[in-house]
Amino acid sequence: MDQGPTAEAVAPRLRAAVLRLARRLRVDRDRSALSNNKIAVLSHLAREGDSSPSRISRDARQHPQSLTRVFAELARDGLIERIADPGDGRRSRLRLTPAGRAAFEHDMALRDRWLTAALHDFSPDELRLLSDTAPLLDRIGAAGDA
Repeated sequence: MDQGPTAEAVAPRLRAAVLRLARRLRVDRDRSALSNNKIAVLSHLAREGDSSPSRISRDARQHPQSLTRVFAELARDGLIERIADPGDGRRSRLRLTPAGRAAFEHDMALRDRWLTAALHDFSPDELRLLSDTAPLLDRIGAAGDA
């Protein structure tokens, strides 16, 4: 009796498809779009609220030094602000500003418009299948998050 596809068989096909889609979402957008590192920081703050630079770096799986300039540019542009850590005044936390939330939402809207256009010719059944699959993809993306 057929047990269906195995994780070993699905993984390479899923990886290739997700990487191709991610590349298109990164590349096929307006020139005014924010860099991927800036989006990662704004996304973290939009999802998690105020956060430390080290936690943002850890969640983005980058060295803190790799995001130092990104933090400074986002602060200079008024998209994030540094605030004192309430538990330790020597440390700082980062907070998304209203302008930062607007910039993040604008960038996501650019990506959503591209994706909406790409889905235009899909049948209702295909759209339903993709809708049902989205939480599974999110679950894969969250694997290993503490």
